[in-house]
Amino acid sequence: KMQRGDVAEFEACFTFACPKFLSPVPPAYDAVNFDSDALHKEPLKLQLKVFMEEVQQQLMLPTIRSYLKLYTTMPLDKMAGFMEMPGEEFRNHLLAFKHKMKNVVWTKGTSGLEGEFKSGSEVDFYIDQNMIHIADTKVAPRYGDFFIRQIIKFDELNRGL
Repeated sequence: KMQRGDVAEFEACFTFACPKFLSPVPPAYDAVNFDSDALHKEPLKLQLKVFMEEVQQQLMLPTIRSYLKLYTTMPLDKMAGFMEMPGEEFRNHLLAFKHKMKNVVWTKGTSGLEGEFKSGSEVDFYIDQNMIHIADTKVAPRYGDFFIRQIIKFDELNRGL
């Protein structure tokens, strides 16, 4: 259900699995219309609202990724037509895709937050005027180098015996 984009399922799963949020402000017990049931659910409702906004932003990303994997260049309006949305709205979704796929990758230093931004997606693209240029950034593993290093280590061990 979540893969099909059922927003109610996201909401139900978050409500079930999230930590129990507490309000940092004590309730006003002396208030005239004090409703303790609604008061203790307020932090959960706030966190749920933030979570659901993030879900709405990322709902289109898997579909966009699948279309980007199929092509190397394509007009923005044509891909927007595939997604059945206006060109400007699709451009916003593309930029959100690019933004959401960037992560800080630790390179060196003492803090885990030190590092540089790298793309977490195997598909990269840029938009030049009204054309989307797509590049597959998935690097094929180098098995040959690994086997050569292992053979050299084996020869060194053999000589040492």
